[in-house]
Amino acid sequence: MTINRRVFSCLAASACLAPGFARAQAAGAPTVVELFTSQGCSSCPPADALMVELAKEPGMIPLTFPVQIWDYLGWRDTLATPEFTRRQKVYAASVAGKRVYTPQAVVNGGAACVGSDFSAIVKLKGVTRPAGETRVRIEKADEGWLVSAQLGANAEGAHLLILPISSRETVPIGRGENSGRTITYANVVRAIRDLGEVKPGRKQVPVRRADMAEEQADGFAVLIQIGGSDAPGAILAAAIVSPDGTKA
Repeated sequence: MTINRRVFSCLAASACLAPGFARAQAAGAPTVVELFTSQGCSSCPPADALMVELAKEPGMIPLTFPVQIWDYLGWRDTLATPEFTRRQKVYAASVAGKRVYTPQAVVNGGAACVGSDFSAIVKLKGVTRPAGETRVRIEKADEGWLVSAQLGANAEGAHLLILPISSRETVPIGRGENSGRTITYANVVRAIRDLGEVKPGRKQVPVRRADMAEEQADGFAVLIQIGGSDAPGAILAAAIVSPDGTKA
């Protein structure tokens, strides 16, 4: 299944659960969609294609986390890491009824659905929208960028995460369920850097271009997330820098 811009626009327009979806996204806090996917999963390409389209939409921050759960089927995912696999399992225990599968999407750290189900993502966006005064923005600086976070009272127990990303990765699959296919992934996370718990108030963190280059990344996302990398929960605020610009 290929999702082009026209199809995406029709889906957005017809999503009765969230009329004016794109406008509402642009006006409010961005929606973070974490996709747990595998190159060895024949059901994943439609979800991977949806993430490519969501990356073009205002107010949407899709993040791709390749996982290892199907590596034993004959094709080792070239982008997956144990860290991402652990993250999916922690989410499964808290928001997905202990179910681990691909493609699996987690919306705003608060609810899960099938990663190719756009209507379900729209619905979960509405019920997981963060409340409170926590905000984050990213500005250009001499050596890279400056991340500025304003933490509200709802940020108790929240951590500041920096996620280096590769905005596009195109991978030819040599074996397994997707043998012979070439798949493009959007906003592939390369690492999770947990800078620790943050307290209510203001916090600024510099991010150097050189640090991103070490991760073979061309951008990064920032999450203010309850529980941090060890026990990920609700995402209170997010922003992303990619070659296309900054979204917050």
